[in-house]
Amino acid sequence: MFRFRRIYINKDRNTLLEFHCRINYESETPFAREAPYEEYRQKWFSTRQPETYLSDLSKSMKDKRTIAKILEDNGNVVGYLWVTFADIQGYDMTVAEIMDIAVAPDYQRRDIGLLMLARIEKLAKERGATLLRSDTGIKNVASQKLHSKFGFKTKRIEYEKVLQ
Repeated sequence: MFRFRRIYINKDRNTLLEFHCRINYESETPFAREAPYEEYRQKWFSTRQPETYLSDLSKSMKDKRTIAKILEDNGNVVGYLWVTFADIQGYDMTVAEIMDIAVAPDYQRRDIGLLMLARIEKLAKERGATLLRSDTGIKNVASQKLHSKFGFKTKRIEYEKVLQ
């Protein structure tokens, strides 16, 4: 039985960090993904990024509109989502931006991502959003397919060049 529950930063710390690290890796640029995941993970955990991420998540949760949920199945963590809100002054617009959405490997390819996106959309509308935004990496085909299947449209293409 799936159920969403709120995030508790201290209690969920390790789970959140593992999900966020995996999300970062999956959405990284191709040159950054040349290293195997375990090498990337070790490097990521050796930086200040984990603490910065937890701090940003915690600060965002002070906004009552923020959506920060763990999805469980009979006590097993299935996934995690984090959505922030921004009011666009002068345009009478509120953007809900998906910062993270992740499904545990054992639960992938079972439409759980669609379940999570439906939950996000419902809550975002209830909290006043007029636009739902998300992004992913160029090589994260699974995420791209999920977004497309849910009705997202491409709005921007970004470029980068490795300088050596």
